[in-house]
Amino acid sequence: MLSLREITKDNWLDIILMCSGEDQQNRIFEKTIASNCLSIAQASMDDQWTTRAIHDEDLLIGFTMFGYSNELEGYELCRLMIDYRFQGKGYSKAALQLILAEMKKQTTDSGILVCFQSDNSIAKKLYEQFGFKDTGRTIKGNVDELVYSNTFEG
Repeated sequence: MLSLREITKDNWLDIILMCSGEDQQNRIFEKTIASNCLSIAQASMDDQWTTRAIHDEDLLIGFTMFGYSNELEGYELCRLMIDYRFQGKGYSKAALQLILAEMKKQTTDSGILVCFQSDNSIAKKLYEQFGFKDTGRTIKGNVDELVYSNTFEG
């Protein structure tokens, strides 16, 4: 069973060593996502972000970051990363469901935003399966990213 766990002095190094592809190791900006290291650093500078390790029982499989984005003026799922060793096993869908449930508990907003690179067809398909729709906006960063939105009932 998947769970979201705190990042602690005991697990932070294992979390920053994970990456989305074997060829993406030790990069600050991976091909389609910022590294976990960069995300943890970003969250340490802004207390509006929540970071969590994604576990399957006691096995560390991924990382997520979510919270209020001042830039987007909304509640954002900023990062969802499953380590390359665990991709293709259905973890992304299960993790996204768990993360969205947690986010809904923490916000009174009526929706959640997510951003991803336009050429990341896997992310696009995943988010669209959960009802996210293109807002027509882009966000500037290391690379331009599409902004998608999902509304939910109270």
